[in-house]
Amino acid sequence: MRIVLTAFLIHLFSLGAMAQQPDLILTNGKIFTSDTSQLYVQALAIKDGRITAIGQTADIEKLASPKTKRIDLGGMLVVPGFNDAHNHLPGGLKATKIASTGMNPSWEAVLDSLKRAVQRTPEGQWIEGTIGITIANSPEATRFVLDKIAPRHPVRLLSWWGHVGVYNTLGLREMGIADDQPDPKGGFYERMPDGKTLTGKGYEKNAYWPHTSYAKMAALRDENAMIGEFRGMTQALLKAGITSYQNMCTGATAADYARIWKKAGLPFRLRLIRWGDMNTDGSLSIPAKDQPKTTPDLPLLTVSGTKWLLEGTPLEGGAEQVDPYPNRPGWYGRMNYTVPEIERMCQEAIARKDQLHFHIGGSKSIGKLLDLMAAMPVDWKALRPRFEHGDEIDYSPEYLKKAQNMGVIIVQNPTHFAPMEGFPMGPPSTHGMAMKTLLTNHIPLAIGSDGPFNPYLNIMFATTHPRRPSEAISREQAVIAYTRTAAYAEFAENTKGTLTVGKVADLVVLSQNIFKVPAPKLLQTESVLTMVNGKVVYDAGLLKIN
Repeated sequence: MRIVLTAFLIHLFSLGAMAQQPDLILTNGKIFTSDTSQLYVQALAIKDGRITAIGQTADIEKLASPKTKRIDLGGMLVVPGFNDAHNHLPGGLKATKIASTGMNPSWEAVLDSLKRAVQRTPEGQWIEGTIGITIANSPEATRFVLDKIAPRHPVRLLSWWGHVGVYNTLGLREMGIADDQPDPKGGFYERMPDGKTLTGKGYEKNAYWPHTSYAKMAALRDENAMIGEFRGMTQALLKAGITSYQNMCTGATAADYARIWKKAGLPFRLRLIRWGDMNTDGSLSIPAKDQPKTTPDLPLLTVSGTKWLLEGTPLEGGAEQVDPYPNRPGWYGRMNYTVPEIERMCQEAIARKDQLHFHIGGSKSIGKLLDLMAAMPVDWKALRPRFEHGDEIDYSPEYLKKAQNMGVIIVQNPTHFAPMEGFPMGPPSTHGMAMKTLLTNHIPLAIGSDGPFNPYLNIMFATTHPRRPSEAISREQAVIAYTRTAAYAEFAENTKGTLTVGKVADLVVLSQNIFKVPAPKLLQTESVLTMVNGKVVYDAGLLKIN
């Protein structure tokens, strides 16, 4: 007993000594901790990459030694590093990109850009473009039209939200797709009136990499270009104050991303979430399933969780709804998998103790999934299942109750609240895209951008909510969702997410007080100083480190 007590006292003394001699202190600031028990402090101390003390400036200054470096914040706002809980790193084709014509270009404009791309692209090389809502839902957008313009170039036109793709005939053949290819599990092809011949339009998994092996995908990627894009993104991310990025592995496997990330050598935290698939025989395919969670040579990278694309989105009519789509009488959407198939996904994850991420948003599909989960003898709270988007979770009070009881985490995407060209907002909704309701019902709410990764844009939409103003949350709640709850959503709340003692020193000093400025001015916010593990990874040069 004496030995244990002595060891304990030595441990306390060591902690005290560590706190007495920080490597760095930040003082005279307005530090938002994201910890609701003490939301604001003036100063903090850092040693060996972790926060060792927080409090008033006078108290923190007493801890400093002659070797301690200092940053006088001069009243500036500090927040935990933002954690984008849902986004997608690039992983595209080796392709000529056709000229951008906006978020919702006309078919004529895209075809005109394609003609110009054909003229400057060697035969046999891929050409790729982006389409919006109008083309994705247009019956005129077929491979036969593309074939007339680009008969000798494989072509892919991918919707900016990723759930619809249009290929020409050569593009399908390059992907190994026959003219009458059967639908695989988890994806659909649009067909001609004969019910067999493909129009060239694919949905869900068929949109991005239709019926193609990961080996084939790897052969079609330009990894050097990806490394360049990652390095270019890094400066933008760190300048925005994003220190953690949770990547849904759409364009490559987690193993591929880890290898490419190592080559890029980037200084912020990356979580790789596997992308699950189902083979034609109903067996599950989870690339990089055995990839270790962490490796010594990539200390800022983790691999965990598996995402399942259970349905599409309302933009192309893919999310399964209780009520029919207003613009498509008699159409309710559809799920990509049956309930027994989804149960198989759940059982597999339970056996591995792996976190489940479900892409799901429809009012009917969410009910089906919650009913399935509730019927399974599982402690879901321990597994922290995530509904990515979960837009219609508040369609029914019963849904909210079940989600709360099972510890479901909703990862919401405020940029989706913005008006979209070609998709009218209509009258104020009575349900969908909830935020305030989730917090009221004690359902964990995390924020992921799933698009532009500007935190201040997402905070603006979360706190104004153009589609449903009654669901707007406060700016403090939005920052907590973007930091503390986002860390909880990846089982990392003991490591990061708050500026409290023992957590890693991932923080950002902001150019203005985002809790005070008018909403439109939020977009003018930038990082003045971004730190990861107590190290400066972005510095605008406005603060002195003495």
